[in-house]
Amino acid sequence: MYRKKRILFFLYYFLYWMVFFLTARLVFMLYRHDLSFALNIREWGNIFLYGAWMDASVSGYISAVVALLLACTTFSGGVVASRTVSAYTYIVAAIAGLMTVADAELYGHWGFRLDSTPLMYLKTPKEAFASIGTGKIILLLALFALFTCAAGWIYRTAVHATLKKSGRTGWAGIPVFLFAAALMILPIRGNLGVAPMNVGFVYHSEKIFANHAAINVVWNVGKSLSESEKISEYAYMDKQQAEALFEKTHPSQRETGKLLHTERPNVIVMIFESFSNRMIAALGGKTGVTPNLNRLCREGIAFSGIYSVGDRTDKGLLGVLSGYPAHPTARVIKYPEKTRRLPFLSKDFKQAGYHTEHVSGFDNKFSNIMSYLSNAGYDRITDRNDFPAETYRDAKWGVPDHYVFEKLLERCNDTGQPFFKSFITLSSHEPFDVPMLTVIEGSDDESRFLNAAYYTDRALGAFIDSARHSAWWDNTLIVITADHGTGLPGYLPAHDPERFHIPMIWTGGAVAVKDTVITTVATQTDIARTVLAQLGIRGDAYRFGKDILGTPVSRCAFYTFNDGFGWVTDSARIEFDNVSRSVIYRDGNLSPEMIEQGKATLQVFAEHFKNLGR
Repeated sequence: MYRKKRILFFLYYFLYWMVFFLTARLVFMLYRHDLSFALNIREWGNIFLYGAWMDASVSGYISAVVALLLACTTFSGGVVASRTVSAYTYIVAAIAGLMTVADAELYGHWGFRLDSTPLMYLKTPKEAFASIGTGKIILLLALFALFTCAAGWIYRTAVHATLKKSGRTGWAGIPVFLFAAALMILPIRGNLGVAPMNVGFVYHSEKIFANHAAINVVWNVGKSLSESEKISEYAYMDKQQAEALFEKTHPSQRETGKLLHTERPNVIVMIFESFSNRMIAALGGKTGVTPNLNRLCREGIAFSGIYSVGDRTDKGLLGVLSGYPAHPTARVIKYPEKTRRLPFLSKDFKQAGYHTEHVSGFDNKFSNIMSYLSNAGYDRITDRNDFPAETYRDAKWGVPDHYVFEKLLERCNDTGQPFFKSFITLSSHEPFDVPMLTVIEGSDDESRFLNAAYYTDRALGAFIDSARHSAWWDNTLIVITADHGTGLPGYLPAHDPERFHIPMIWTGGAVAVKDTVITTVATQTDIARTVLAQLGIRGDAYRFGKDILGTPVSRCAFYTFNDGFGWVTDSARIEFDNVSRSVIYRDGNLSPEMIEQGKATLQVFAEHFKNLGR
């Protein structure tokens, strides 16, 4: 009889976790109602139906441990067994609940389900949580407490009592529960075939959010952690075919169009946090947000067809300063042994006799940026530690932009010519708190973001106005771009190409032409090679870039997101998801060649990254 009670408990226990994860998925979808409420009833049903497959896998993992605990406590009474299992259950429920709540919030920022990626940011926890306002953190903590307390209460009232009332099962219980643990292999694997459970099992729709919602976040984190050192490879075609297609979109260039009146200008590369074309009126965006950038577009050269390589700052930094793409599943910046083998604008300028410096207002230890900057060989690196503490005491990310622009101006004035400066802003990052009287009213995220962008633009305007009176202005090229775009303004979904559409503006006294728009489709990887060509410096080391002003030029852009890529030409834009092996976004005159060119680029790049540093 006691053995039957324990077997019955084990069945209840497995079902308990199935209900737990069903509820967790419901919490995720209600929290992300902006996306889930756009789906119909049938799509909701399919999410839970397909998701149950992966839920069963995680429930199998958790239950297999309990089966082993039951096998180890066969000579103990029900009280001892129940206490042991309860302690394990509460710990797992708390961890799973924390993942559920964190995932629901982070999905809105990242566009993919929680995996091991955020763990690299926990090395600098203050910066990791700086994007989330205090009110949101309180809400998430309350949701976490409610969810986990409810899960604990249900376990105690509906499941726990069955085990507590059981007695010793003796020797006979050991093979029974060892067999039960072994039996969990079936739900864990999800099938009797060769392929074990993977996210492809739950992908069922052409709508990427519907596929993502079906993923069990605990499974996703566990899988990601188990493969954290594995770098995904992409083999769509044979190597020779991939190289041939890649070379076609990256032809050899020998000539360039000159836009400067000098070949040895000072160069300042400014990388703006989360700026996109959609907030710049001169590039077809909103009016009233960036008056100074609009003015600089008229006074200089605007490149209207630029796309970011990815969706995070560390990706954009490498894209701009090293001409290197972003990997769909690996953080390139995590591998200093690889990044030291990359080309660097700073090293090219240093070799040409320039003084080099990187200026920012945040702590460069965040996201492993310092290792990258150290590999870049700058003569000087200026960051938050070079500012008085009172300038950033009330700021979550670091020093507000207007102080950092002032520091950049000071550095330019004090540095002998020629000089190369790279510079990055941060105030337009969440939570959008800026030291300025509100100009763009509103308490919603979009209004706060645009107001922060206005603040950064105003700081830029003050810098430019002061720089015009400096001794170095007439011999300086300033390149303004962004680290990546964002869903704001407009609350764009995670896989809309417009999230990756960013500005590039050339200004400064060295620019020979004015009020010019260059529409060539390009990406951040093309910036380094284009700038170097203006100085007569060969950029052959930047294999994944092109000279936007060169001849011939391939008018295309490649970017990546979580296990997928985007490919843009003059006539069409596509996005390809590697998990479902399908096109998840299409716009314009799509051709099969476009898809193959994107695949070839990813294949060649992934192979290059795998072998980098070996």
